[in-house]
Amino acid sequence: MNNLTNTAKKLDRILEIAHIVLGALAIACLVGVALIAAAYLFRWNPEQIGTGYESFDIGFLELEVAKAYAPDKWLVLLQGALTLAVGCRLAYDSRRGVGYIREILHPMTEGKPFDSIVSTNLKKLARLSIVLGILYNIIILSEQIMTVFVYDLPGLLISEKIIHVAGMFNVDLTFLIYWVFLMLLGYVFRYGEELQQLSDETL
Repeated sequence: MNNLTNTAKKLDRILEIAHIVLGALAIACLVGVALIAAAYLFRWNPEQIGTGYESFDIGFLELEVAKAYAPDKWLVLLQGALTLAVGCRLAYDSRRGVGYIREILHPMTEGKPFDSIVSTNLKKLARLSIVLGILYNIIILSEQIMTVFVYDLPGLLISEKIIHVAGMFNVDLTFLIYWVFLMLLGYVFRYGEELQQLSDETL
């Protein structure tokens, strides 16, 4: 039990730092969105707030498009603003998740692993994992759509040697596995709470 308590205390200290970092990251994303919005409203030159409008990545490849074929810079900034806005929500919700984990660890630091707050917060984490998974997929899909349609990847690559280019839009559904795992873990701890309660009543 002492090992569990000490481990829980150490994890809580690490998660406290993560909680602060994620909050700062969410604020930084908001600042980025505000900067892009201000640039659009006041008609600033896009070059003043960013560079690399002609470059994009495909896996491990980085491509740079000739300026004559580069997309509109405001479209690139719009996608950047979308990514930052979703990233802000992702960081904020991740911060909430860290808070739930810290609440789970709190009774464990006191040697009470089957406190009712544990199963409750595991279920909250399970629901939050769905939200985080959806937000993550929005970011991934926006990057894929940007590459195929805004940078016009097929138009750039089709030639005598490449006769067809198709976008394969993928989503990551591993968050569903996390949801199932956390829900099951919540039920396990709920069952442990009931057994603990029966044991206490018997004593």
